[in-house]
Amino acid sequence: MNTHDSRRITNHLLTASWMFVAGMIVCVFTSDSSAWAQPSTGAMEQGAPVLLNDGIPKGVQDVTVEQRLGNQLPGEMKLVDSKGRKFTLSHYLDGERSLILTLNYSNCPMLCNVQLNQLAQSLEKMNDLKIGEDFQLLSVSIDPTETDQRLRDTKQRYVEQVPSHPKAEEGWSFTRTTKANVDRLAKEVGFSYKYNSRTKEYAHPAMLAFVSPDGVITRYSLGVAFPPDQMKLALVEAGQGNVGGIVDQFVLWCYSYDPNENSYVPQAWKLMRLGGGMTITLLGLALLPYWRGRKGSPAHAADDGLSGDDVEATANTDEASDGTPLKPTQWHLSGNAD
Repeated sequence: MNTHDSRRITNHLLTASWMFVAGMIVCVFTSDSSAWAQPSTGAMEQGAPVLLNDGIPKGVQDVTVEQRLGNQLPGEMKLVDSKGRKFTLSHYLDGERSLILTLNYSNCPMLCNVQLNQLAQSLEKMNDLKIGEDFQLLSVSIDPTETDQRLRDTKQRYVEQVPSHPKAEEGWSFTRTTKANVDRLAKEVGFSYKYNSRTKEYAHPAMLAFVSPDGVITRYSLGVAFPPDQMKLALVEAGQGNVGGIVDQFVLWCYSYDPNENSYVPQAWKLMRLGGGMTITLLGLALLPYWRGRKGSPAHAADDGLSGDDVEATANTDEASDGTPLKPTQWHLSGNAD
């Protein structure tokens, strides 16, 4: 075989190798693409480009919660409860109990049901703070077409899930209002939502807003999971000293809210200060019996029992009768003379 034939065979082998590698790459990417998106058979046969849906739907891109801590709820806003009674929002702000505010609607196909079910379960576990006694709950419908009967049915569904809260019937209110009022309230709490006229559904986030007794937003809880301990700390914080006992206030002092974690976390420097104070206190208590025992010891009592005359007499033994100091060799003579 001459050199020309060897080169030709080598080129053919390299070409075949590259074709094999290229084929493997195409197979890998084709298999991955099938996991990301599954286009119709017709589109594949016609060679139409495949568009991957890996982004947020355009209709819900702006459906978020902007936390507006410190905002004041519009107390004069009119609401209608499940019994058809008309109140203003200030009716639910009694100046004593904190408030949990939710924005939902009864015909929500999924998110509202999940959120309120989780909320009811957490409330049932947090049975040391009671609805209607320590705090109130206010659910405002974002659907202005909701009826009183629909509100009553929704309320009954969730009140039944918190049997350990005997005053939940009066402490958890489900209300409706006009679209203008819903938009106003949503703006104050930073709650955005959108209505889809085709599906007749609302796109909205899950949110709890914790409100002080005078109507100021103090904390948010975002998502559908509400750990009872976290919810209790938020209620104690919103209560401004009126909710929870001394222990609850102390626990809240040891914690701070971390917006990145969306939860309360222990403060290391406070715990270190607390540990140092407890250590000093325990040492003091442990040494107290020693100090008291030393003060009452016989040696201490004997020292205290010497009178002024005894001290003077002892001092005078070191002096002669004429007042001159005795020499060491004369000390025993002085004692014998006495």
